[in-house]
Amino acid sequence: MIIGDFLVIVMMGFYAGVGIWESGTVQHILGMIVPSLIVWGVMAVIFKIYAGLPESIGSVHWKELSPFIDKLIKLQKPGSTFFVWAVTCVFQTFWISFYWRGIIHSQSYFYRFSIGTAVWYVSSYAIFFIFWRALWTFFNILIALARSYKWLRITGLVLQCLILLYAVVIVVINVHYQARKYKIDTLPADAPRTALVFGAGIYYNGQPSAVLVDRVNTAIELYERGLIDEMIMSGDNSDRSRNEVDHMVRMAMEAGVPASAIIRDDYGIHTAESLYNAKNVFGKDEVIYVSQDFHNVRILMTGDRYGLNGVAVAADRRIYNICSWMTWYILDWLRLPLYWVHY
Repeated sequence: MIIGDFLVIVMMGFYAGVGIWESGTVQHILGMIVPSLIVWGVMAVIFKIYAGLPESIGSVHWKELSPFIDKLIKLQKPGSTFFVWAVTCVFQTFWISFYWRGIIHSQSYFYRFSIGTAVWYVSSYAIFFIFWRALWTFFNILIALARSYKWLRITGLVLQCLILLYAVVIVVINVHYQARKYKIDTLPADAPRTALVFGAGIYYNGQPSAVLVDRVNTAIELYERGLIDEMIMSGDNSDRSRNEVDHMVRMAMEAGVPASAIIRDDYGIHTAESLYNAKNVFGKDEVIYVSQDFHNVRILMTGDRYGLNGVAVAADRRIYNICSWMTWYILDWLRLPLYWVHY
């Protein structure tokens, strides 16, 4: 339980640290995690929320499961534990406001601290905390039961093997396409002369996302260096809240790219649609895919599916929010075997 609660505090601090816009660096993550761990540790000692926990819970059978759960819950001291967590969370809420304002001078939401912000923040963590505690308790119950039931141990081993196999497929796919992934400076001289730029979202305030800006700027640099003759701006332009292509074209033209070198694809709703349109609507057989590195393997795989001969250029031009960056990689990597099976 100590390990579980330690992870809770670390994840809370990690979430707060990476929430700093475009500044999710190790420095800021530690700046959120370390003070919270100190407060949590001090409070845990004062309220002795881990006193009396046994080193081993031994073997538990089904008929003993209910008493075991009752004992486990009592040993967790729900009232004291929740109070310690609440104090830590409130501290972190105020610390975020101070840190972002006083140390990095960020004009973030927490810069304008309010009671509403604190209530929202603490309530969000309450839900997460309760969910994590329940999940961690369930995990410990399974471990205890597995000591007594062979079939439960076998089931666990089978699941681990399936997860490992899934991970192997992910690695093999990434290795297979690695040779066709480039940066601008390493792009071969015989690369295609058309860039396919993928849309990436517009914020509610009408501003393009950082990811989208970097994709367009990468295509602009390719054009300015004479590495491409034209670019396909492909995205969701179906309504005012998703007018990605309008923004992409405007950014390129403001940077000096002539309209004659820009092809609009207003119906690139998702990756597959953009690749399908490049091949079947605009008649391109060879293109340079312009997107972030996390996205390029899936693009290359899907492009092969539609008969495109393409290479990918990474559009990672800055340090992105680490939480978002990790989410992008995890989700894309997890989907690779599913796309492979589908294709």
